[in-house]
Amino acid sequence: MNKNKIIYRLRLIISSIILIISFLAFTAVFNFFTNFFAIQLGPCVASLIASFSLSVLISVLAVLFFTFLFGRFYCSLICQLGILQNFIGFLSFKKSNNNKNMVKTRYTIAAFVFAALSCGWAVGFKILDPYTNFGLIASSIWTPFYNFITKNQNYEFTILTLIISLIPFVILIFLVLFKRRFFCTAICPVGTLLGLSAKYGIVKLKINDKCITCGACFRNCPSGSINLKDRNIDNELCIRCLKCMSVCPKQAVSFATVTDNKKTVTFDESRRNFILGSAFVLGAIATGVGSSFVRGKLFIKDKIRAILPPGAGDYSSFSSKCTSCQLCVAVCPNKVIHPRDFSHSAIYMDYSKNSCKYDCNACSSACPTGAIKKISLEEKQHLRIGMAKIDGNLCVNCGICAFKCPAKALNLNDDRVLQFDGSKCIGCGVCQTVCPQKAIEVVGIMEQSKAV
Repeated sequence: MNKNKIIYRLRLIISSIILIISFLAFTAVFNFFTNFFAIQLGPCVASLIASFSLSVLISVLAVLFFTFLFGRFYCSLICQLGILQNFIGFLSFKKSNNNKNMVKTRYTIAAFVFAALSCGWAVGFKILDPYTNFGLIASSIWTPFYNFITKNQNYEFTILTLIISLIPFVILIFLVLFKRRFFCTAICPVGTLLGLSAKYGIVKLKINDKCITCGACFRNCPSGSINLKDRNIDNELCIRCLKCMSVCPKQAVSFATVTDNKKTVTFDESRRNFILGSAFVLGAIATGVGSSFVRGKLFIKDKIRAILPPGAGDYSSFSSKCTSCQLCVAVCPNKVIHPRDFSHSAIYMDYSKNSCKYDCNACSSACPTGAIKKISLEEKQHLRIGMAKIDGNLCVNCGICAFKCPAKALNLNDDRVLQFDGSKCIGCGVCQTVCPQKAIEVVGIMEQSKAV
């Protein structure tokens, strides 16, 4: 076995391990693996745009710099959706062809998505971010399966979440089986950003003089980045799967610090395309600003009065950062965090069957985008995320809520009448879930704050 095949198989082993770790992270048992998601480029960019962080900036620059040096290894080694596409691709009998380089399409999509995200409108990013889509697939398909096998009674399975998650999964399978890595080379905004860094990179893949034009590399390239006629590899599109190196009988594909003799991608700098591109970006900015304004108005009018996970802050800030990857949904031990649905435009908490666990900050520790701020367990235990409302007509002063309240916001006085101290209430939902008369409801608040 030649060294190129060994390198290729090593890449397969590493990516397989990362994919398994990523799936396991979407369970409450293996949530210590969620720290791995801190280096995911999509969530890091979203977090950096929403609120500056030096550590996040360093992570983004480190990934881009590594890509500049060696190419888009991120797409085949780190990106879970990319790795998942690789394994789906093993089922495809379709060989590669010299796909059209859709430079205008991917640049337009990336410009629109990132411009809108910078204005607080994350819808485009939620739809196209690879990590978010993997999270949707993992939390809604893999997590139910895992919890069924382990007989986890806390997990609530819904057909709606399965259907919602199946949509991107089915689309992904279709694209891979018929278009190979079309999503990565023509649609993915994160891939476009990495491609720009790799395009002007230092170490590139090239086809040397040993090539006998057998076409093995061309037929097996999932990204369609090989031009067999010119014996050229487009390093902007190349996802560094290393399949070409593995299948070449003459080991004619190798890494080298070279300068491309021929540009594979050119910018159309005509006035018409410049105006069109500017219009897309300005449209995205205007839509983002308008969306942020509307979301704020809806929340103020109580049309969206959701209880947010501890550390989310306020609705406007949270919804602009949250990409709905559903990692917090998966790691929540009491399963009170729910994915967005037709009634909620972002992740929310529901106490109809359980309460927020007092000695747990799993969602805060897991969130990769910074939408849920990382807070200590002590901070979480004194953070107000909602407010209890008591219906005096239904309350029978049984005192069960006072006995169970971890914040001591409820107590019975000497006359055995229930007393409520709102300054101590943290909105954990324990009182609501234990009340036998259904006399207590925890409602959302405008902004999370420290309780007394």
